[in-house]
This record gives sequence, C-alpha cells and structure tokens, in this order.
Amino acid sequence: MLVSISFYLRGFVPSALAVDTPAFPSCTNPTGTVKVSYPSGTHGIVGQSSGVSGSDTVYSLSGGNNLQCFCAVDGAGIQTNWMKANNFSEAEINTLKNQGWVYIPNGALWGLDTSPYLAINSNYSCKGSLNGDSSNNNSTGSSGGSGGGGGSVSGASTTGSVLGLATTGNSALLFFTALTGVVSTIFGFSLKRKISSK
Repeated sequence: MLVSISFYLRGFVPSALAVDTPAFPSCTNPTGTVKVSYPSGTHGIVGQSSGVSGSDTVYSLSGGNNLQCFCAVDGAGIQTNWMKANNFSEAEINTLKNQGWVYIPNGALWGLDTSPYLAINSNYSCKGSLNGDSSNNNSTGSSGGSGGGGGSVSGASTTGSVLGLATTGNSALLFFTALTGVVSTIFGFSLKRKISSK
C-alpha cells in the first residue's frame, strides 16, 4: 500500500529543474575578444535603475555569450555574465530567473545580438582600474555556472558597429509612475468616502 501511494504522489511532486549554464571567466582575469571598451563614462547595469560612472569593457565569448566588466574609480567592480538564451525553454528561463538571472528579450538594446539573453551581476574588486581589466585583483563575486557574476556596459553610443548599452530605468518614468499611484490612491479614498456617506 505504501509503495502504491508513493508511486501516485511522485506524479504530483514537482521535480527540480536543473539548467546547465556555461562557465564564465572572472573580470579579475578576463578572456575572450574585446567587443567594446569605454575608459570612462556613465554606464547602465542590468537590474539597476540608475547609471554608474567608471570604465567598462565587454568581451565576446563562445556560444554568443558575453562578459562585461565595469570598474568604478573607487575600485568597486561589477561583472555581468550575459548568457544567450535563445535555446532555453520557458521553464528553464523561469528556473534561472529564480536563481537571480535577469531575462532580456532583446540583447540589441544593450549592444549585443538581437537574441534573448539572461544576465546576472556580481561584485568584484578592481582597485580603480580604468580599463575594466583588473587581472591583478581578487574577485569578491563568483564566476561560472548559475552563480556567475555580473557587470555593465556603457549607456552611450559608440561610432563603431556595436551600440552602447541602454541605461536601465528612467527617473522621469519612475516619478510619473509613482505620481499616478498616489493620485489613484487619493481618488480611490475620496470615491469610497462619497459612497460610504450615501
């Protein structure tokens, strides 16, 4: 009886979906081909609403993946692993999103291919390196697999074939969204008060 119950319950218990992700190099010892490099400027970082100032270098890796290494003047670095996601199922994408990856439907908005990407950030110490290549420094973020690091690419356009990354977030849009929420709440309370007073 116990065997038959466990057999039936097995169909109702969701199994954990394991997703294989490629290993990414660390920004402390980057590999790949330099796709674009900005020695200074304001850069957008995936998942953050405001830009950051410093240097940024993007490396092309195998399989259409990319490594982005941002380095602020104060030595605070952010690594972004960009994983091409055009061969992932919706269930795999959701699993990776639950692990901290951010889904980007069109990489062209960030100066990458027009394919979908998954990106994840991690911090590392670049000790003020202005070229994004801080090979002599220790990483505080992890690299490789689903726990890989993260970073950013510039929000400014370049004159070459690679566009700079779009900045994520728009302060005016955020302000108007918040303002709309406040006005809607006030309107809702006043409408409720009128209905209650009848």
